[in-house]
Amino acid sequence: YEWFHLCFLHRRPYPLPDSPEAIAYKNATYQHEIMPVRQWYTEVHKNWMALNAKSNKWLIWDRILNETAAVTKKIQTYLERKSFNKAASIADLCISPQELSNRLGEYVHYCPVSLTLRDELVDCSADTKTDYIAEYRGRYYRMTGPKELELFLDDPERYAPLEPRKLLPPPNRRPHRRTEAEAKAMFPKPIEFAGYCPVTYLDGGKKYECLVLGQQEFAVEYRDKLYFLLNEEAREKFMRQPEKYWNIRLPNKLPPPKNPIDLLNLPCLGYLEQTVATAIIKSLTATGCFKPKFPFLSVQASALTYMAYHLKAYNTKSSDYLRRKFRRKLYIFEEQCELISYLAQKTTVRYKEPQKRSPDYNVKYETFFALRHNVPTLNWLT
Repeated sequence: YEWFHLCFLHRRPYPLPDSPEAIAYKNATYQHEIMPVRQWYTEVHKNWMALNAKSNKWLIWDRILNETAAVTKKIQTYLERKSFNKAASIADLCISPQELSNRLGEYVHYCPVSLTLRDELVDCSADTKTDYIAEYRGRYYRMTGPKELELFLDDPERYAPLEPRKLLPPPNRRPHRRTEAEAKAMFPKPIEFAGYCPVTYLDGGKKYECLVLGQQEFAVEYRDKLYFLLNEEAREKFMRQPEKYWNIRLPNKLPPPKNPIDLLNLPCLGYLEQTVATAIIKSLTATGCFKPKFPFLSVQASALTYMAYHLKAYNTKSSDYLRRKFRRKLYIFEEQCELISYLAQKTTVRYKEPQKRSPDYNVKYETFFALRHNVPTLNWLT
């Protein structure tokens, strides 16, 4: 827009390269061509850096200089370590995904440090960055995080020797994540461990209370068997140590099956118990703990108003905006209820002139009597 503004300010009778038509054409060409260029550099070489062109040109120059210097230092460190036959990090070296795939070591996308130290299969294939990848003897090795990368760089021979002490299991013996759609497509393959989560059961000491049904969206296939895990954390544990969890014996005593309840056919009391009982119990508990007494309102009206605010403030089916709105109203209602105890403690037997009282006391004193005509209406809860 600044270009167009300057062009109109310095308009000349004959066309020039900086005319609005020329600049509009150049800008349209740029917008058309920049998308594939940006996508290519971002996905292939991962060296695209965006800067705010509205900033001072010296600030832009300083940021470019710092970024270039940091990358140059990484390149120099990489070349120096390679000259001494040491392992070197390839972070920010613009390694393409194709080159990375072609030069992966014997551990492919699995972390050799986690496998050696903790006997864990940590699959790093989901990470598209090269921040935790090291090169050693012309091969690339992926690491879980910065700690594992540092350990590998310090002693690569321990984790990637010529004759590895620990080898990856064959592809058919590695665990694979399955989506909910993939798990449904595998029907009628039976669900192992009767659909219960083996990780929760084993980590819980094989207790009866730890027999929890797994979720279909957290499915894992291992040794041509399908398992359902409780959550993503449990699935990650299974993926790392499948041998620990895959062959657990199911106990003889199992929890009763959970059948869905038709709420519409329940009696009134049963319907309320299954739908709003938890929210009402929490609201009643909060009301009993706070014991609200609003100025010039009865105890019953104060408790009912507080309970209504609490139900609206913590209604999980309401929007975030409404929950925040009524939490604010609940907070103000609590402050106004505390005026009674505050004035009872601070008010003296003898009357004091307003100028002899503290400013905080005067504000709360006036607020208290201003609530005299504040009769509850439906607007309080909207």
